Amino acid sequence: MAERIITQTVISAEEALQTEIILNQALIDILIVKGFISEDELINGIRKIKKERELLAGSWDSLS
Repeated sequence: MAERIITQTVISAEEALQTEIILNQALIDILIVKGFISEDELINGIRKIKKERELLAGSWDSLS
């Protein structure tokens, strides 16, 4: 089992975002290489989420 390292280092939002991007890309690459998802499935999933976010943003705009 992996050992958890507890630190109290503060990082910037930009650094946290860069780390998240790298982590997500690594996971996506592994999922595609292992055949769990295809690039088309990934792209379709991204499009679906983007549309859902746009609809949600529109819903919030109509409330004001």
